[in-house]
Amino acid sequence: MRRHKKFAVFVAIGVCIGLVTWFALLRPATGASQERTSRRPALTKLPEIKSCVEHVKLVKAELVNQGDSQVAVLELENQAYIGVISISVETIADKHKHSVVWSAFSPDKPPLIIIPPHEKGTMQIGNLEANSPIRIGSVMFSDGTEEGCESSLKTMREMKDFHTKKGGPQE
Repeated sequence: MRRHKKFAVFVAIGVCIGLVTWFALLRPATGASQERTSRRPALTKLPEIKSCVEHVKLVKAELVNQGDSQVAVLELENQAYIGVISISVETIADKHKHSVVWSAFSPDKPPLIIIPPHEKGTMQIGNLEANSPIRIGSVMFSDGTEEGCESSLKTMREMKDFHTKKGGPQE
């Protein structure tokens, strides 16, 4: 009988510790992440848009609501005589760099041209803040030439390596 009481007390203490851990540690973390996203104020206009590239120009930019978040929709024009195979747009929000890389790299085929010469393409980027500019960071052309900010080019090269036979998913 004594063993059963000790065992029951041991189980009760374990359940109490588990409940305290659940309510004290795990619950506030979930609420904090929800609070962080709801704290971001809605924008009334797009942040400043900068460019590190010479041959791709911003034609049109719109602020669009998508559910609870806002995104910038950018219409870009390739002004070069060769096609674009990859382009990166980025912003720094909450002290973190957020980037969107549009590309058509493949492990078994040459990359596809995503914006042909003298044509337009559309990209979207989220995680917007009023004081964080949007930047057209880098571009890679079908002849292998690149232009843009060095940090953005590094990210684009890593993505290319990942999606080609060098390091990408093997099928």
